[in-house]
Amino acid sequence: MPKMKRGSEIPHWFPLDVAGTIYPSARTRNWNYTYRSGFLLKEEVNPGLLRQALEDIHSRFPSFFVGVRNGLFWYYLERMENLDIVRRESTYPCRPMNIFSRQSPAIRILYDHRRFCLEIAHCVADGGATLTMAKALLARYLQLTGKEIPPDSGLTDLTEPPKPEELTDSYREFYVKKVGKPAPDANAWQYRPPQVLNYLKVIHGILPLEDVLPAAKARGITLTDYLMAVYLYAFYLAVPKSRRSSRQIKVSVPISLRNFFPTETLRNFSLFTNIGFDPRAKADFSFDDVLEAVKGKLAAAKTKEAMQKLLSSNVAMIQNPLVRLIPNVLKRRVLQIGYVLAGENKFTTPMTNLGRVTLPPGVAEHVEQVEGILGGSAQKRINCAMISDERFLHIYFSGDTKRTEVQREFFRLLAREGIRARVECNIREEEDVE
Repeated sequence: MPKMKRGSEIPHWFPLDVAGTIYPSARTRNWNYTYRSGFLLKEEVNPGLLRQALEDIHSRFPSFFVGVRNGLFWYYLERMENLDIVRRESTYPCRPMNIFSRQSPAIRILYDHRRFCLEIAHCVADGGATLTMAKALLARYLQLTGKEIPPDSGLTDLTEPPKPEELTDSYREFYVKKVGKPAPDANAWQYRPPQVLNYLKVIHGILPLEDVLPAAKARGITLTDYLMAVYLYAFYLAVPKSRRSSRQIKVSVPISLRNFFPTETLRNFSLFTNIGFDPRAKADFSFDDVLEAVKGKLAAAKTKEAMQKLLSSNVAMIQNPLVRLIPNVLKRRVLQIGYVLAGENKFTTPMTNLGRVTLPPGVAEHVEQVEGILGGSAQKRINCAMISDERFLHIYFSGDTKRTEVQREFFRLLAREGIRARVECNIREEEDVE
């Protein structure tokens, strides 16, 4: 494989992007925001070739191989060259990562039988950017196993140097002063079953797209709105009134800003909107009631005007002179409190839809399924991530509690809607590690 010329514009260190600034501060002893993108192949993974594929692509994606460093006023990212990060998986997914390590970057590559995946700290990149690199790693690995990948596959060209634009903090790039502030968001009801440390239960539902897409269409609603309503109603059914507060049940949905602003960034560039319903509005809610309550809310939130207000509001907060001049040792506590009060308290649970993953010819035929999992949370005991391939929608519930009441109601409701689902459960605990 031709060696890539290193771009002279690529710095050895660079600031965290606006979204990434919060995660090092919000971390706890048992949590930092880690998530997973991966693939289940049709053949056993060859770890030696996987390591070689990583070596071949890493210089094309320098912003992923970084560690977090502690500056006087802000954390920042420093590039790292250690690629000894490929390991056989032996513990639970998305376990906390030492993002400050001087030995390893804030990314790991894991494999087990036919599966390999990337786990990365969210302060480095978002799901869309990570998927770009994951597909490049997949394609290079398949090439090394002797598979023919067409040159016009549409994947990242590994022979080109990295583009400086890919390291851009696009939040700051598209910041506009005085565009107005987003509407205030009320606190949401919090689902707080008992937490289990060093543990992550993953429940994986596999739904045929030929079932779920017509179900959403028949209701006159988008697929994301439909599944969001199912998820919200599952909480409503699973948790008795006596255990619910007098607040809305809300999901937090990430919105990729790449759909609104022209950018090539491979860092974070998404924002969140919180959508739900008020269970106090009626004595008894039906699923149709919840559908009606959420219908159109996501579309109303996903406008360029709304995203510009939210983007600019976030950047303005970070660029506030009072915030900028607080020493990092004090700022961390301020941001940690702000993360809970202005972030986690505003929603009940996160739900992300990574969309349909389209793989080019020469790649798709060697992949059985795609994977996307959210790691544990400091405050939320259950998380939901969705990702699709050409035939199936994969729904991954992850959480550090043994309770499954919400997931059970979710799949029961889908069954009543005529949607088939194969459900798998994978539990691994830290104690299982040899």
